[in-house]
Amino acid sequence: MATTSAAKLSLLREKMKEHGLDALIVNSEDAHQSEYVGESERRRQFISGFSGSAGTAFVGMEGAWLWTDSRYLLQASQQLDTSVWTVMHSLPRQASMAEHAAAELPQGSRIGADPWLLPLATYQTLQDKLSSREHVLVPLTNNLVDELWDSRPRPPKGKAFAHPVRLSGSSTKEKLERTRKELRELGASAMVISSLDEVAWLLNVRGDDIPYNPFVVSYVILTMEETKWFVDEEKVDESLRASLQDDGVSIFSYSSLEEHLVLLAKGCGSVLVDPAKCSWKVYMILTPETKEEMVEQCKVITQLSPVCTLKAIKTEEELQGFRDAHLKDAAAMVNFLCWIEKAMEDNVHLTEVSAADKLLEFRKQQQGFVSLSFETISAYGSNGAIIHYSPEAETCSTIGKDSLYLLDSGAQFYEGTTDITRTMHFGSPTSHERSCFTRVLQGHIALDSAVFPLGTTGHMLDLLARLPLWKAGLDYKHGTGHGVGAFLCVHEGPHLISYYPKDPDPPIRRGMTSSIEPGYYEEGNFGIRIENVVYVREARTEHKFDGIEFLTFEPLTVVPLERKLIDKTMLSEEEVRWVDEYHRLCWEQVAPRVEGDAKEWLRRMTQPL
Repeated sequence: MATTSAAKLSLLREKMKEHGLDALIVNSEDAHQSEYVGESERRRQFISGFSGSAGTAFVGMEGAWLWTDSRYLLQASQQLDTSVWTVMHSLPRQASMAEHAAAELPQGSRIGADPWLLPLATYQTLQDKLSSREHVLVPLTNNLVDELWDSRPRPPKGKAFAHPVRLSGSSTKEKLERTRKELRELGASAMVISSLDEVAWLLNVRGDDIPYNPFVVSYVILTMEETKWFVDEEKVDESLRASLQDDGVSIFSYSSLEEHLVLLAKGCGSVLVDPAKCSWKVYMILTPETKEEMVEQCKVITQLSPVCTLKAIKTEEELQGFRDAHLKDAAAMVNFLCWIEKAMEDNVHLTEVSAADKLLEFRKQQQGFVSLSFETISAYGSNGAIIHYSPEAETCSTIGKDSLYLLDSGAQFYEGTTDITRTMHFGSPTSHERSCFTRVLQGHIALDSAVFPLGTTGHMLDLLARLPLWKAGLDYKHGTGHGVGAFLCVHEGPHLISYYPKDPDPPIRRGMTSSIEPGYYEEGNFGIRIENVVYVREARTEHKFDGIEFLTFEPLTVVPLERKLIDKTMLSEEEVRWVDEYHRLCWEQVAPRVEGDAKEWLRRMTQPL
């Protein structure tokens, strides 16, 4: 089997020739457009060597390109063989993959893609851009990368299990009725749900098919009369099957989805699909081209999934679960931070990997721990400038006392999902490092303290976190916040706090959760990020202009900040009060959960500035 990037590309191009293709798209997603995918779905990583969770490969006969976002640019440039691959930046101001393909390929080129893996929205964008040059997007019956991947792992076979109502706050039956109500208001009589977190939320089921995400690989077809769950039936035990049947859910084999989609297309008036989550293949089945099949063709509505929006507004039970999960996580973090500070004082040899492993040990001690919520970013010195750095035992750095250590990590508990970043220094930070950290802190405080009217979007709020950095001519190349799921995805939509506008860009609403994570990164030197998870609550304001509800954020993450990196002289009185109040909250909530040296460490770290 070919092992080098050049050899793999050579074999892939031979396959492309056999299918009459001039180019091939190899994207990151599985058939459910998941951010994190199982080992058997990592085709882009196999063909390119790039392991980041976001990125699309485009292979032509003469060149190969990989588009990824700001989080992964440095990682991609280090992992790819740049003699055969070119790294491209996925930014609105830069040429997109579609624009590049339209411009670079000879007119009338044939571009192949696996239609099960290509999101409908991506297909539509490609069609729009490629048609001007008479390029043709070709849906492939077989995945060409799979034909080369002799050692491809087998799909996962984990068991599904119920997520109890005491944690979800709403039964499956209630969720189905709420979703049907939303569909009726949108003029749809049915919906195809591809996104794994939406299936998990809707049916109150969880599993372990996807790394870091408690999901079962499956689909749902929801009509006004029926709920069909398409899943490997070996994963569903009799207890779960009976419970779901009581809620009106019928279970079918995963492989039977296509025949049921054909029936839906012929017997349904209108079906809604989310273009960001539905595959091109599902859309093709729902919109057949031949005249005979079109006699009873349904109307397809492409719109943001109502399940996505419903899921984002947390119930009181889910919010309590978040609080419980973050208190457990805080205890683990405080134990770890106390331990690593002492280890560094004693000159214990620690690597980025051994530190991450130790943190995992502390998390596993907490009741209800299930798994990490993403691969821990344990990054010392210049590695911290790689925004989504992934340390490996053979190549990782030793943690020292001469630079910053950035630790971005999270966990899945049965009660909820956590995500936290802390930046620390085990020696004497420079004035520049302290100044940069303090500006990031000021941005975090500004956004955390914001009061804003209902209807405000994350894009509108983003600049609050950047202003302190902008004043010094600094910035960061990633979003400032993302939603967080309730024992679901650590990255959850539909809302996003980002400099770049999103379409759709729904407003921030009461009951949503979000991360707040401004940062600053100097390539070759260090990285800084301060990340808390917060929830959105109603703000207590003196007035209520025009009767509009005003909102603000409340922290769920309660772990102290690195005191030696805070330059108090740069902070306003209000900012100092924020730090002191936050640290008071950390002490009050976490102190009962730790003891001994960890408790003393927490007491010391939460003293007023």
